[in-house]
Amino acid sequence: MEKGNALVALGGDSGNTVPKYDVTPAEIAVLRVIHGDDAVFDIEKTGTIDRTNRQELARLTEVYGQRQPNGNSAAPAVSALFPGAAARVFESFDELELDESLFKPVRRDTAKAEAKATQDPAQQDGLDAMSVKQLEALAAERGVDLTGKRKKAEIIEALEAADVKEPARDGNGGDEDDEDGIGEMNDDGSSNKVFE
Repeated sequence: MEKGNALVALGGDSGNTVPKYDVTPAEIAVLRVIHGDDAVFDIEKTGTIDRTNRQELARLTEVYGQRQPNGNSAAPAVSALFPGAAARVFESFDELELDESLFKPVRRDTAKAEAKATQDPAQQDGLDAMSVKQLEALAAERGVDLTGKRKKAEIIEALEAADVKEPARDGNGGDEDDEDGIGEMNDDGSSNKVFE
């Protein structure tokens, strides 16, 4: 049977939460009946525990039950979910069919990761797939300074940073390098091209 950690909003109040450790899927189901469907969140699987259905039912009845006048313990939430003395309880978190937003995020997205996700997939993997020597050659070709950068991740970072920079502009707002040889037109219609 799986186990994990979770946060429980008592009575569904998100301002009043308590952590629960080593909870089973069956216990999460009981907590959701008691406190509300969205009251159990940030669920994180931590491993497994060796416990039978009957042992888990007895434990849940003891933990979430109320003492009756006859000395027995009764747990209405447990009985409603798992009726009968030999009822089968949830053994895995997948059986609960919970929305994935109730589980603890594995990692957080960063702006860099978001930008990488919007890139063309061929570009994303292009630099990562290259060797350090290939990256150094590419940096030399692009005129990227790699002073003090020896690790692959550092070189990739320098190349990506160089790709983000704006191209240099001349005083008229045009590119410094005029590849077509015509020159740029000024606002008054004259050209800034010097003819020899």
